[in-house]
Amino acid sequence: MTITFIPGEVNKSNYSVAHSNWKNHHIVAYGSGNNLIITGGTVQPTNKNPNPFNIDKSLQTIYLDRDPSAIDINPVNGYIIVSIDTKILVYKPMNEYMKIPKWQSSIEIDVNGSTINCIKWASEENEIVVGTDSGLYLFYLYEEYGELKYRKRWETIQVSPVTDIIVTPNSKMIMTKSGSFDRLIKVWTRISYGDENTLFEVTYLPHPRGTFVMDYHLKKQITEDKKKELDASMANIKNIRDYINNTIDEAEVIYSFCSDYKFRVWASCEQSGHNQINNWATLDLNGVFSKITTVIVIENYHLRETLIPALKNSDCTLFNGLDVNDLDLLFVVSDTTEVKIYAITNVSQCPPTKICFTPISGSYRFGKNEYPLIHIQAKTEEISTSYIESEEFITTVLKPLLVKGVCILNERVPYLTFLLHDRVKNTLRFNIMNIARLARDAKFESVLINKYQGHTKSIRKLVKSNSSFSQNNVLLSISNFPQHNYIWEPMLLQTNTMSVTKRFQINVESGILNAVIINDVEPPVDWKRRHIVITAGRNSEVSVWDCNGSTNDDQPADLITEIKTGVEKEPLVFVLTEYPDNTQIQRRYCIVALYAHDQIKSWKLSLQYEQNKITDILFDEENIASLPQEEEIYQATAVDAFVSEANKSLIAVISKNGLLRSYSLDFGKSIKWEKVSELETNVSAASKIHGSTVINKFAVVDSTGYKLSIWDVVQGVLEYEETFPESNGPVTDLDWTFLSASKMKSTSNALLSVGFSRFVLLYTQLRYDYTNKIPAYAILKKIDISDYTSHEIGDSIWLDGGYLIIGAGNQFFIDDRWVKLGSSAIDSTIRQLMSGYTNDDEEMVFDISYLVRVLNGPLPIFHPQFVIQALFIMQFTAVKKILVQLFQVIRRGDIITWDLNTDVENMFRNDEIYQPKRRMSLTLDTFTEFNNEVADLLIERLMKISLPLLTRHQQSTLISTISIVKDFTKDMLVELDPNGIRYLISLKLSSTATATSTTSATTKKRLAQIQWAMMCKTPDILLEHVIKHYGGKIKWKEMKDSGMPFWVERSSFIKLFEKMAALEFKDAPLGRICLYYLSLKKKDILIRLIKHKDDKEKNKIIGFMQKDFTQASNRSSALKNAYVLLGLHRYLDAAYFFLLADAAKDCCRILADKVDPDLAVAVAKVYGVEDIADNQLSISNMEYLHDPILLLNSESFYKSGLSETLIRICMIYTRMGCDYIALELLKNWKFSDK
Repeated sequence: MTITFIPGEVNKSNYSVAHSNWKNHHIVAYGSGNNLIITGGTVQPTNKNPNPFNIDKSLQTIYLDRDPSAIDINPVNGYIIVSIDTKILVYKPMNEYMKIPKWQSSIEIDVNGSTINCIKWASEENEIVVGTDSGLYLFYLYEEYGELKYRKRWETIQVSPVTDIIVTPNSKMIMTKSGSFDRLIKVWTRISYGDENTLFEVTYLPHPRGTFVMDYHLKKQITEDKKKELDASMANIKNIRDYINNTIDEAEVIYSFCSDYKFRVWASCEQSGHNQINNWATLDLNGVFSKITTVIVIENYHLRETLIPALKNSDCTLFNGLDVNDLDLLFVVSDTTEVKIYAITNVSQCPPTKICFTPISGSYRFGKNEYPLIHIQAKTEEISTSYIESEEFITTVLKPLLVKGVCILNERVPYLTFLLHDRVKNTLRFNIMNIARLARDAKFESVLINKYQGHTKSIRKLVKSNSSFSQNNVLLSISNFPQHNYIWEPMLLQTNTMSVTKRFQINVESGILNAVIINDVEPPVDWKRRHIVITAGRNSEVSVWDCNGSTNDDQPADLITEIKTGVEKEPLVFVLTEYPDNTQIQRRYCIVALYAHDQIKSWKLSLQYEQNKITDILFDEENIASLPQEEEIYQATAVDAFVSEANKSLIAVISKNGLLRSYSLDFGKSIKWEKVSELETNVSAASKIHGSTVINKFAVVDSTGYKLSIWDVVQGVLEYEETFPESNGPVTDLDWTFLSASKMKSTSNALLSVGFSRFVLLYTQLRYDYTNKIPAYAILKKIDISDYTSHEIGDSIWLDGGYLIIGAGNQFFIDDRWVKLGSSAIDSTIRQLMSGYTNDDEEMVFDISYLVRVLNGPLPIFHPQFVIQALFIMQFTAVKKILVQLFQVIRRGDIITWDLNTDVENMFRNDEIYQPKRRMSLTLDTFTEFNNEVADLLIERLMKISLPLLTRHQQSTLISTISIVKDFTKDMLVELDPNGIRYLISLKLSSTATATSTTSATTKKRLAQIQWAMMCKTPDILLEHVIKHYGGKIKWKEMKDSGMPFWVERSSFIKLFEKMAALEFKDAPLGRICLYYLSLKKKDILIRLIKHKDDKEKNKIIGFMQKDFTQASNRSSALKNAYVLLGLHRYLDAAYFFLLADAAKDCCRILADKVDPDLAVAVAKVYGVEDIADNQLSISNMEYLHDPILLLNSESFYKSGLSETLIRICMIYTRMGCDYIALELLKNWKFSDK
């Protein structure tokens, strides 16, 4: 549902980052290379309970000619200004009110050919203050006839470059600084407004010689919004001052922090008619921490929305004796993230002679995620003036961390936010601070919402690691530039979303073609982890890299060794697996590079351990056999890399003709390949393949890139096929994942991602439905990045827990594991299934692993498919126990769980034919046994409520099934054999089924019914029950629905057919009546009956039928008429004319092709056409593959071994969600003497 953005590495300049609020949006804008990144959070009006974690996120990437040097946001109108060299670009929102804000270029301002260092908005005046190498400028923006224009109002040339600016919203005061080592803050006070006569006077805030200003801050003025009504007193000139905004005359307060570790308070105050700015108070912080990295001022303006309301409702003593209405907070942060808090009071007085600094008791600290530990490596070369003034020194030693303004996240979400610009690691942390906790429990809470970082070059390939000591896989991003390959470690944010953080650089000078990773080769210590990376380089070399977080945290990885391969081409597959005999003191891994079927290289990586710590790393070449095949490899892929079971594949290859094979490694005396599976796909020149023998599935994309097919490699069948529209573009990536929490992968929790150039589709397998024809796979989610970037997707890969990470350009997009339901057919089904399983029906947001389980995992035991399959294996007692338990749970009002809080395995033990008991009265023991009363009450309840995990159609089927169980008497269970019972259950279900089943699904069910009836050992008794089921009246519809033409013995069927013909006479058309009686060879009776039919052609028909058809000439005449009727498409009439001509096979052929195959079989059986039985069987044999009961009854089952067919049957039950039934068969099945 939510995409986490890793938009790109942050530029180092002081003003490359800005954030602000505009309307209901919180906007963060920063420069990343030559890109402008605009990301924000929007509190929608429909969000009833907004918090920092559920606001809508957005991203826009704007591509610029060159790297931006400064950025700022206007909180009044949402305009964003960006400086590039000597120009200012102004971007305005596309609309004033937008659900997803977007910006567009509006105007360009050229600043006198001077390089721009910093820019700031004076938002109330819509003015831009610009600091350049040559001076200070003021521009005014205005609209004229809908077009944005600008006018320069003021400029002043300076000797030194202007590098820092702070400006009041009304541009009354501008403060500037020149260079990082300036000890003077210049204060420009405005003395006049206007386009022609804007003037400023300048004063200086001097700091001691030998020091420099590290940070300074202008306190925001708080104005009371008191609106006065105009009245007649306005006519009196003495009262007019009451209506003038006097904030322009109020004192300004400036805080500065100097390199001497002293915090100073400056304030303007009018003395002797002159406005002077003086240093009124100083706080010495030298004894607080040995090293202070930054100070953060939280003004009273922000405390009024956060801390002060909380203090009024608490017994907090931290601020006792302090005037909280005139209080600012100072956070002093050390290099170890410790925090000391001071309260600054009485700063609003004029003159502010009683300013106090009060330390707030308590121990405070930022977390490691929110505030980085800066490690500055000592420089070995001699310190020089040029080095001290260099960007490297300023950004990594002098000011490695910049805090970008504190503000409120949103008026409806009163949390403080601030940006932390880490210029050592080129990252930007977006933190929120719950300052109100100081009032509750004397703590402050800071949470990392996002960490903005990324590449500076485009991502070409992503590689996921293989786990050793933990399951937390890491990621390697590969670009086309040797210096831009990085190891990323997942970082779970407290927002239940995943991000990644850059940890190590893999600097392969030639560039990386492919790589494999073993993460956590030692147990992690806190956040310090150790990984081994093996890379295949462009210069035919294989390198081993040590990424040790304990020794080179956030530093380039160490090269251990490098070996030349001697093969000057890119490997088709570069894969890693472990040796089967690993121990605690030695772990060995096999790295394989496949170049061709007869050109394979292999290396052994050995890690020696003592107490889980690596003592030695060895890397040597190993001999490996060629693949046991002659065909050339067209495509190849890694399969179950790192799954060491013998029956799991390591690689898979496909030939140009579509022959797919998978292989595993045999670690015997020598390393050789063993074929695991082989499948003929008939997909020529496949463009992509990917699969896993853990789930026995393979996805193949054809040569066009538009047709996807998914295969079951064990059963050798095509499960799913889809052709994508050309507008999607070709498929660029395939990847499987498993949502299991352990190394034991779960078949039912598999997801397939299908990547295109701008989006990724997530497919889940759907449970096999015995009664309905549904696709084997469905799209669960679409992840579209086109709204966020114009880059195409470079690669995508699954991380742990169902998080998909997409690399596009220099950016990452991480899709979380949540799915918000839309309007698709599968979403509609999920809504019905989840009804009653969620407290928030409006949101309908679910964990993807939970949805996959609902759609493809084990069924709840009250699901009709589970109940029906249990009945099919004669588990009547177990089914009745389930239904009683369901009724008791509903009756008590308990939560309806998957297993109804019962021991399901115990229900299936010692099952026997149910002995019905007498109907009990309403005593304490009522409803403990299944009887008619319980069945009726349960049906009544189910007619009024919706069960979770069932669709409406499924609940209707469950009600029908309960009625069927109720109707089965003891005599029926004794008289009929299991196949007869199965047939009768299926027939009753078919009679009550709704119209939702597809034609193919109905055909499949009928064929299964016919098989069971044909296998029934008591067909006469079964026929009696069928006739009774239809109330003793069998017309053609009932005869067809029950499949009687296929299984009823001929003599009995002829009698039934004759009775059916008599019942049909009144309503059936004349042609059908003629067909019935001519099939029975009762032409004379037919002639007499036709006389009573109201049909205009009856006289002609009677006249023709009165001929003697034992004569060849009359039969020939009938045959000619039959062909004439065929030409007129009167197929039914043609059919009975064929019977008159004694051409029964032609009659049956026409009926089967054009009218009704069942009617063709019935006519053949009644008329006496031979060789019909084999054809009947051939129709239904196709259904053996997917019907477990038919497989159990098939001849081949008893000829094959247990490990083959029985396991296949259990796999079908598992695909149907009937895992308990599969377990029951495996535990208790016994072969008969047959």
